[in-house]
Amino acid sequence: MARHYEEFRSRGYDVVAIAQATPAVLTQYLSKNPLPFPILSDPDRVAYRAFGLERTSWVTFFRPGVIWGYLRLMLRGTRLRTPYAGEDVRQLGGDFILNRTGDLLFTFRSPDPTARPSIAELLAASGG
Repeated sequence: MARHYEEFRSRGYDVVAIAQATPAVLTQYLSKNPLPFPILSDPDRVAYRAFGLERTSWVTFFRPGVIWGYLRLMLRGTRLRTPYAGEDVRQLGGDFILNRTGDLLFTFRSPDPTARPSIAELLAASGG
């Protein structure tokens, strides 16, 4: 997302990420991995519940398709990291586009830990 941040900004969108990390863990992460957009701390996963994001089962987490998804990420150069204290590795994420009045224009709730919409899908949903 960081590489495409300016594309979203040029369309009049802001990007905000929400992480389940505590503020201290998030600050430490951002000191080593700065990002051009804000990341909010939600260790109690209030926003996750508000957006209807569920936790996956261990069976889903270890499905061959999910393991293959992690292997593809690693082959593309993504380094997998050790979960930080308090992180729920079974918490699924999502991607949402809201307008200025809070209406949802795009919703993607990850069905498994490796599923994400493409940047092209997000740009198309944002009017690009």
